[in-house]
Formats: sequence, structure tokens, C-alpha cells
Amino acid sequence: MQPDRPHDMKRRRAAHGLWHVVAVSALLAGVGLTAGGAESTIAFASNRSGDMDIHVMDADGGNVRNVSRNAGWDWFPTWSPDGTEIAFASERDGHFEVYALGPLGGQPRRVTRHMGQDWAPSWSPDGTRIAYESHDADHTSTVRVVDAAGGNSVSVADVGGETSPAWSMDGRRIAYFWRRGIYTVSPGGGGLDQVGGGLDSEYDPAWSPDGTRLAFAARVNGATNIYVMDVSGGKATQLTTHAQGDYEPAWSPDGREIAFTSERDGGAGVFIMDINGRDDPRNITRLGTLDGQPAWARPGAFRPVPVLGVVVTAWGRLRVSGVR
Repeated sequence: MQPDRPHDMKRRRAAHGLWHVVAVSALLAGVGLTAGGAESTIAFASNRSGDMDIHVMDADGGNVRNVSRNAGWDWFPTWSPDGTEIAFASERDGHFEVYALGPLGGQPRRVTRHMGQDWAPSWSPDGTRIAYESHDADHTSTVRVVDAAGGNSVSVADVGGETSPAWSMDGRRIAYFWRRGIYTVSPGGGGLDQVGGGLDSEYDPAWSPDGTRLAFAARVNGATNIYVMDVSGGKATQLTTHAQGDYEPAWSPDGREIAFTSERDGGAGVFIMDINGRDDPRNITRLGTLDGQPAWARPGAFRPVPVLGVVVTAWGRLRVSGVR
């Protein structure tokens, strides 16, 4: 049996509620990228150009650029530590594999080669390896690690479900979710440890820059929101309180803010909030399209600057997904 395409999946991530089918028509300014900028940049997945592609933007939502431009489904962006590449999952060759390309776009290089489905990559802090979520045709799932250049893929955890691996800042642990909880494992396999906050349905773990905390999403009393907890244990702190679904958190490089996906304004958008949850989350994508899976680059690698050019988006195809 062939694996389901993402828009047919019953248990896929970036919509824990309903993503509606909408028609989108908008004008976006084209951008260029220059090296050596001081500001950070966010990569995210969006269907604003008609297909699900990888885009980059300023941390305030400006200077949006489509960098993957492919008729297949591209999603799950993650930055290399030096900001020279974005790893992502793409079905451009018929099934999902992990690819990498530069922030200026161009021809991506293929990292994994597997007849199942590989997605949700996470780069090691030294830039040499990528952890990812791998699914076989019989629906078995594993957390795997592959050389960033491709090759030498090894399994580090057999989990039997979705995983969303996230590499710790010191490179010693990989966090993932399994059976409604969050666990960590050594990149070499072994040393399994549960670090969940005791809530129902915890997922989408993201390490803080200092490695002491994990942000994550949890579904409690029918609502999905963002929480944060100490890796060493203790009670989780709830950061968002919204009925429409907040998930896929990503820390800013300075640890002061968290970007996340939310359905609170219709469709799905990328929002940013203060780490203490004190300021109102602000929508930085604001198009009403399907925008999510933010990934924050370290500052200084490059800076988007506007150039001449206009791109007209086409009909957006959004997908329907049920609760995990």
C-alpha cells in the first residue's frame, strides 16, 4: 500500500484542528539575500505561492522569499548551524526524503534515500549530522541520524509513531515525542529518558538556546497550547491559552522569544511571543494562508534585503488533518 500524501493524512502535524480549503490571491515583494547581516531570519513552510514550499523572512515577517519553488510538497525546514543551508522534507521525487539547499534557493541536494517517508529533520549543533523522522510502508517509525552530506543513516530509537526529533544545543541528546510524552535519547542510541511535563499529548519539543528548557505543544482539555519546562524536570508552564490551536514552537537565538504556528486568526500563521508569555502573540505572516513550522536561524549569517520584483500567488491548497 502506498503511503498517504500529506493532505490526506489523518494524523499529521501542522494542523491539530481543521485547515480549511481557501483561494488565495496576493502580491508579494521579491527579495534578495546578502551575506553578513546582523539580524536573524525565520524559515517556514507556506502554500502562499500555490504549492507548499519553504520560505524565509525577517523576524518581523518582512522580506518574504520562496526558496524551494517546487510542485511537490516541501515542509519541515531546519537551519544548519552556520546558516548556509536549510534542510527540509520534500516529496519531489515521489515520496518524502530529506533535502538541503541554500537560503538563496537553487537546486537542492538529496540527503536521505529511503522508499518510505522521511521528514522533520533537525541539524546537529556541529553541522555534521541530521536527525529525522522515518516511516516505513508498514507504518513502523524510527528516529534516525544521517550524515549531513548524505549516507550512514542509523536508527537511534524505534518509536512506532510520530517523533519530531530535536537536537540539543550541546549535541548530546535528541528529544522527540512518543506515546503522548517527550523523551530524549543519545545520538548514538541508548540512554532513553522521559522528560515530559506530565500533560496529555505532549509533542513538538524544541530546546532553548542554553539547553536548560524545552518548549513544546500539549493538548489539554481539548485545546492545544504552548508550554515550557525545565529539562531537569518539574511542572510545565503554560505560555499560550487559546482554543484554536498553538503548536510547533521555535526559540529565538537569544532565548527571549518563541515563534510558533497558530490557527487563531483563521488558516494557520506564524506568531511570535515573549518567552514569559506576557505580551500578546503577534501574527507575522498575516495572509490567511497556510503558514507554519517556523525555524529560527542564528543571527549574522545573512540578511534579507528588498529588490525589485513581484510574484503573484495562485490558488492555495490547504489540507485537512485530524487530532493526533
